[in-house]
Amino acid sequence: MFRPLLLLALTTALTAQQEPAHAPASPAPALPAPGKVAQEGHILAQFYQMRVTRIQQTLGISEDRAKALAERWGRWDRDFIGRARQMMQLRSQLNQILVSPASEEDKCAKVKPLVEQFLDLRQQQEDAKHKFEAEMLKSLTPAQQARMILLVEDIQTRIRETLREARRGGGRF
Repeated sequence: MFRPLLLLALTTALTAQQEPAHAPASPAPALPAPGKVAQEGHILAQFYQMRVTRIQQTLGISEDRAKALAERWGRWDRDFIGRARQMMQLRSQLNQILVSPASEEDKCAKVKPLVEQFLDLRQQQEDAKHKFEAEMLKSLTPAQQARMILLVEDIQTRIRETLREARRGGGRF
């Protein structure tokens, strides 16, 4: 089970590092190489199947329902990662402005719209999480809801831990 988690964590980290930190927040990302798309697709398919299995086993539901929940979870992941990338880019831009030799007045003028964008993205992350949870839980019994909450938290925690360990062990991927 840890192999798919590590593969997703690595894919997520690699994907997040594809775009340079100094890039503007809104341009279209460059298309990855065809081999990379196939590899990421394979990794995400493995992770999807692992989620389907864990959901089905944990909640005791049909494979079709487990697949629907896993697909919704995957959409939330992709949206979350996209906003997280934008937030990382904004943090980088904010830092570059703040360490620049510009006057405090110029820095304030430059960072104000970026701070607003960052706060908006952070609010979008929170709103999306609440919407995701509501959609995931609405068709489940209270006991299944509790199991699903614990499952989501467990898997998300393991992904974060895996990413932290990978960063500590080898720096950049």
